[in-house]
Amino acid sequence: MLGSIKATAKETVIYGLGNIAVKIVGLVLIPIYTDKKYFSVEEFGIIGVLDISGLLLISVLSISLPQAFTRWFWDKEYIENQKGIFFMTLVVQLIVCVFFCILLIPISGFFSLILFDTTDWSKVITLLILSSAAQVINNLINIHIRLKSRSVFYIQSNIFKLVVVLSLTLFFILSRGMGIEGIYLAQLSGNIVFILMLSVYTIRNSTVYFNSNTLKGMNSYGFPLYLGGIAAILLNVVDRYSLNSLALLRSVALYTLAIKISSVIKVIFADSVKLAILPIFFRKMNSQDNRRFYSKVLTYSSFVVMFAIVGISLFSLEIVKIISRSKEFWDAVAIVPILVLSIFFTNMKEVTLYGLHIAKKSNIVSYIIISSTALSIILNVLLIPRWDIAGAAVATFLSQLFYWFVTYRYAQKAWFIPYEIKKLFILFAAGALFSFSPLLFSDLGLALRITIKIILVTAFPFVLYLLRFYDPVEIDIIKGFVKKWSDIRMLRKNLMSLKDIKDEE
Repeated sequence: MLGSIKATAKETVIYGLGNIAVKIVGLVLIPIYTDKKYFSVEEFGIIGVLDISGLLLISVLSISLPQAFTRWFWDKEYIENQKGIFFMTLVVQLIVCVFFCILLIPISGFFSLILFDTTDWSKVITLLILSSAAQVINNLINIHIRLKSRSVFYIQSNIFKLVVVLSLTLFFILSRGMGIEGIYLAQLSGNIVFILMLSVYTIRNSTVYFNSNTLKGMNSYGFPLYLGGIAAILLNVVDRYSLNSLALLRSVALYTLAIKISSVIKVIFADSVKLAILPIFFRKMNSQDNRRFYSKVLTYSSFVVMFAIVGISLFSLEIVKIISRSKEFWDAVAIVPILVLSIFFTNMKEVTLYGLHIAKKSNIVSYIIISSTALSIILNVLLIPRWDIAGAAVATFLSQLFYWFVTYRYAQKAWFIPYEIKKLFILFAAGALFSFSPLLFSDLGLALRITIKIILVTAFPFVLYLLRFYDPVEIDIIKGFVKKWSDIRMLRKNLMSLKDIKDEE
C-alpha cells in the first residue's frame, strides 16, 4: 500500500504544480479586474456571474459522456478497445456541442436580460457559449491524458494554454480596451489553440469505432451522473446567483473575490488530489489493500487541505489587501474562513464518493447532489436577506457539510471503507479554531500580526501531534521524510528518486 500512497502523492504534487500555475494566472488578473481604471465593482460582479454561468454551461454541454468515459475506459470488457471508446465519446461530444451552440447563441440576448436586466451583454454571452463548448472538448481530452497517467504531459499542455489565455487577456484589456468582452474572447482563443495543439495526440489515441449498445450502456450509467453533475454545479454557484437576485452586484463582487481566494485551496490541493487519485482508484478496485488505501487517502488529503485552510485563513486580510486595487473589496475578508472551511468537506466528499462509483450506484449520487442543491437554495434564500454575503457563505458551508455527510452514509452502505472519522473530527476542530483566530488580533500592528500568524501556521502540525492525530508509524515516516529532504546535498538524488515511484497494481 505504501507504494500506492507514494504514487498518489507524486501525482498530486505534479498536478498541484500545474494547478498553482492556474491560480497564479487568476491572481495576476485580479488586480486588473479590481482596478477602477478597467472595471467597476459592479462589472467585477458581472464577471463573477458570467464565470459561474460558464461552469453551468460546461456541465450541460458535457451530457453524461465524461463520467461514463472514465468508467468504461478501465472496464475489463473494453480495456482492449480504449482508443475506440475515446473516438466514439469524442465524436458524440462534438456533435452535442455543435447542437447546443446552434440552439443557444440565437437567444443570448434573452440570457443577458435574465441575468442583468439588459441585452447589452449578449455578445459576451455568445463568446461564453462558444468558449464553454470548446472547453468541453478540452476536458474530454484532458480526462484521457489523466486516465493514461501522463501527468507531466497534462501539466505542460495546460500551462501552455494558460499562458496563451493570460497573454491574450492582458492584450485585449490593456491594449485594446475590450473590457469584459476581451476576457471571454481570450478564453475562446485559448481553448481553440489547445484543441489544435493536441490534435496529433487525439488522432494517435483514436480508432474509428461506434457501437450503439456500448453508447446506450454508457448513457444509462452516465445520465444519473449528468443530472447530478448539473446539480453539483448549481450547488457551487447558487450562492452567487442568489446574491445576484437577492442583493446587489457589489455583494456579488465581494463574494466573488472571497471565492477566488478560497478556491486557491480547492484548485491547488483538493482538485490536485482528485486528478491524481481518479485513475488509481479505479485501477485498485480489485486490489487486496484497496479499502485501507482509500481510507488513508482521505486522511492524508484532508490533512493537507486543512493545513492550507489554516494558512489562507490566517493571512486572508493581507492577501485581500495585496491583490485588490480598491478598498471597496476589503470587506470580503470576513467570509474567507467560512468558505475555505467548506472546502474541507468538499475534499472529503470527492474521496468518499468513489465508493458509490465503484459500486455503480450512480443514481444515488444524483439524488444526493440534488437534495444538497435544494438545501443550498433554501439556505441562501433564508440567510442572504439577513446576513448578505455572510449568509451566502454560511449556506455554502452547511450545504457542503450536508453533501459530504449524506455521501458518506450511502457510500459506506454500498461499499464500506474504514475511514478514520475520529482523526478527521480532530483535524477539523483544530483547524476551525486556528482559522478563526485572526479575529482576536486583527487590530494589531502589521509586524506583530504577521509574526503571530507565522507562529500559528508552524504550530498547527505540532498541536495535532499533542492531540494524537498521528499513528506511530506515521511519525516514523515523517521523521524519515524530514531527515531525507533536509539534506541539501542529496536534493538532486532525492528528486531523481521520484521517477522510480510507481503504483502497486
